Formats: sequence, C-alpha cells, structure tokens
Amino acid sequence: MSDAAPASIFDILRPYQKEAIGSLREGASKRLRRQLLASPTGSGKTEMAMVLVQECLRKGKRVWFIVDRVTLVDQTSRRFDSHGIEHGVIQANHPLTDPKKLVQIVSVQTLGNRLKGIGAHLLPDLIVWDECHAVYKGALDLIAKAAGARVIGLSATPFTAGMDSQWDGLVNSTTVNKLLAEGFLAPLRIKACVTPDMKDARIRKGEYAEEDAGARGITIIGNVVETWIEQTRIAFGGPVKTIVFSPSVKHGDELRRQFAAAGFNFQQISYLDGDDEDRNRKIAEFRKADSAIHGLISCAVLTKGFDVPDILCGISCRPYRKSFSSHIQEMGRAMRTSKETGKEFALWLDHSGNCLTFEEDTAWLFEYGVDSLSKASKQDSVVREPKERPKTTLFCRECGMQMEAKAEACPACGWEKPRRGEIQIVQGELIDLDVTTRHGFAPRAGLRADCLADPQRMWTAALAFTSTKTRRGAEHARKWAMGIWSDIYPNNKLPRGLYEAPCDPSGVRADEWALIDREVKRFRKHGSRRAA
Repeated sequence: MSDAAPASIFDILRPYQKEAIGSLREGASKRLRRQLLASPTGSGKTEMAMVLVQECLRKGKRVWFIVDRVTLVDQTSRRFDSHGIEHGVIQANHPLTDPKKLVQIVSVQTLGNRLKGIGAHLLPDLIVWDECHAVYKGALDLIAKAAGARVIGLSATPFTAGMDSQWDGLVNSTTVNKLLAEGFLAPLRIKACVTPDMKDARIRKGEYAEEDAGARGITIIGNVVETWIEQTRIAFGGPVKTIVFSPSVKHGDELRRQFAAAGFNFQQISYLDGDDEDRNRKIAEFRKADSAIHGLISCAVLTKGFDVPDILCGISCRPYRKSFSSHIQEMGRAMRTSKETGKEFALWLDHSGNCLTFEEDTAWLFEYGVDSLSKASKQDSVVREPKERPKTTLFCRECGMQMEAKAEACPACGWEKPRRGEIQIVQGELIDLDVTTRHGFAPRAGLRADCLADPQRMWTAALAFTSTKTRRGAEHARKWAMGIWSDIYPNNKLPRGLYEAPCDPSGVRADEWALIDREVKRFRKHGSRRAA
C-alpha cells in the first residue's frame, strides 16, 4: 500500500476546530516552532492534529504522533485508520512496525530507548505530542534532536510545572461550557457521596500515598457499591457501563470483589498488569455495545485519552491534594457523547471529595479554558483543602422530614447524618454543583452590577485601569489589579493563569471601567486598602 494522502479532514471539522487550525497556521507563519493546542476532552484534538498530519503527507514529509500510554497506541491507530491515514508504529513488538511509513504513532515509553538508534533521515518534520502535560524526557530529547521539526502539543489540562518554558505559543480552541451548549459534550450529574477521611494521611510526591488512600478508601467500599446500584437504578433504570478510578490496586481488587458479590462484573486495569493480552481483552470487551463487563476499575491508567463514548457512569475514589489536571481528566472519560446510545448525560459519583475540593478551579476552566501557561504551570502546586459545601435543605433518609442544614440528627425519628470523612454529605443526595462562574464567583454583598457576572472581564477591566493609573510599572499594576479584584470577589482566589494572561484594554466596557473606578474611590475613602 502507498502513503497517498486521503481526502481532507479539514472539510468535516467543526467551526471552532477550523479556527484553531487557522490560529496554529498563523503561529507557524510567525515562526513559533512549538505550539500548544489547549482544548477540552471530547473537542476533537486528534482530528485537528490529523489535518496537519495530512498536510505533511501531501508534501512527502514525516510525522511522529506521540502518545503517553501503551493502551493509547492501538486506539490512536484506529482513529488514523478511520481517516485513511497509513502509518507505522514505534512500540516494542508491535505488528504495525514499519519505519518506512511517513507517519509513525510512537509510544513515548519506547521512544526513550529507540531515539539514539534512529538516523537523521528518519526524524520527523512534524511532531504531534498528545497529552503533552505528561512530560517525558524522551519526548523532550526528540524535540531537541529533530531541531528543524515543528511541534504541536495537545492537552486538555496543560498545568504541569515548567510548561511555559517548553512552548512558544498557546492556542485555546474552545471551552467545556461551549461544547456542552452545542451538544458536543454530555453534562455530568454529580452526586457527592461519603468520602475517606484523609486527615494526617502520608504524602508522597505531593499527593496522598497510595497505600494510605487505598486503606482509608476500603472503609467505604460497601457504600460505593450500594450507591452505584441505587443511583444507576434511579438515573437509568439499572446498571450501566461504568469506569471507576481507584487509589490503589488493593482498593481496586476489593471493589471488584464486592461488585462481584453483588452480582456485577467489574474488572481492574492497573499499572501493575503484566499481561498485555489480558488487559487488551478486557478493554476490547468493555468497548462493545453489549459488553459482558459492567465496569472497568482503573488504578493509575485510563485517566488520559481513553475514549469509550457510551460510558454512562463514573466513580471517583482517588482523592487528590493538588492534581486538578487528574480530576479533570477523570471526569472527561464520562463526558463524551454517544449517538448510538442517545446519551443525554452521565452520572458522576464522587467518593473522593475532588468535585468540591476543585469546584472553583473547575468552574473557571469550564467557562474560560486556559488563560496562560505561565500561571498554569504554577497553580497546580497549590494544595486545595477539602471543604464541605453548605446546603440550604436536608431531608431525613428514614422519614423524609426536612431538617436544618447543620442538624446532625432528625428531630422526628432520630436518624443521624453519616459522619465519615471531611465532607459530611448524606449518602446519595444529589448535589447540583452548577459548574459555572456565576455560582462559584459571587461578588461582595451589596454589589449588583450586571458586569459582575463575568469575573474574567472584571479582571481585564481592573488591570486596564491600574495600567493607566500607575507610574510604578507593569508588575505593580497587576498586584494592584489583583487587590481590586479580590475585594470585588472576596471569597475567591485569582484563578489559574489569569495573573500573567495578556490584557486587551480595548475591549473594556464603560460600565466595567466605571465600577472599577468606584471601587478604587471607595477603598481610598474608607481607608480599607491602599489602592495606589
């Protein structure tokens, strides 16, 4: 077979995808060698990248498409096949190994071992690095060795430390909320459930130690199984295809055992799997529309790029201290749409507390996307403390009587609210997180202007104002603007990426400017803050 290029994928792209391709081309015209395409899970990053792959094929140039999981090699290969793009694979003992092919799908784990032996004539002209927030030395070495190659990074969560120095340009294609509104993603119905108590848990590499997270999670496994049975019955009429994220192999195995005892087939996939064929069989069976497997339990795998659109339920059992990106990647596994099943939404059962821990970060990312790499590279090092979301109503699970939000026991029948973990939430109670900035970023009491509904525009207005008023330089203007913004939204921290994000003052509206001006005068009059 030849390497002749198929019909253009560009013609079938969605409008925002075509705009993103245009932005990448514009960056290339400005000699930006390394560009990062930030786009949500399910937005079609691979299809956008394949447009560039096709362009290279038509010119007879070489392309390497890097994936960071062995399990993703075959999935990516199928996507290339569906568009008629012939390719080889660089992975140990893979049947599609063919170094003569112009397009190669590369396992990044294999890349580190193979790079030294690859001649200059086989190096790529274009490198596409999927899930580039997972940084590997082999990928960085390839970018350095193929010094003339253009590099396109793909990521829904480019928050890893140091990424601002690894990339020359950022293209933010669209946002989760736009995809939800356009029907390209399925919304999540989130239920916050009983979660493990992680107080005084040991920390390893910034996250909870696997053995501690697993041991504490095992104490609520019965609740996980019971909640899944109850909530899938309520939402869908019975069991549905499910993916579970577990903190440890031991925890996952206990989950599998208890699901089996309840009559359901759950299989575990973990980083300790030694039999690739067995793992591949499980994944292949799970992909089937009539799969005999009710759920896959993932321990440190399947969090990125794993696409099974007809998943209708996700279960989060692995609590995170810092890794907002892991939380977003996990939720993304359940948000893909499925025309075949008519999927309208997915159920998300949170037994980790992550949905509340990262609530504000999630709201901002869903609304605005990625503001900049420089701030994003630092923000993920911040520890988010678990918090309990206040509730205005609470109903007794035994008699149904409404209780006061802070009540510990029902005054009618004596039923006691469960007390497990940092988040005291009644088992199975639906918590409508309303993942929007309108809900997550409330202005100070007494401020009612319509423009306050958009905290990003208010930051731009504050920075534009301070930049014209200060005589002490750009850094002082940003610090001053941050003080103003923080007083407008007193219960929130400045979101990831916003502090260093570029500011376009030309778009500031008169009402926004006037509000900032009033705020500065107010601070000066009452002496509550030195604004300048």
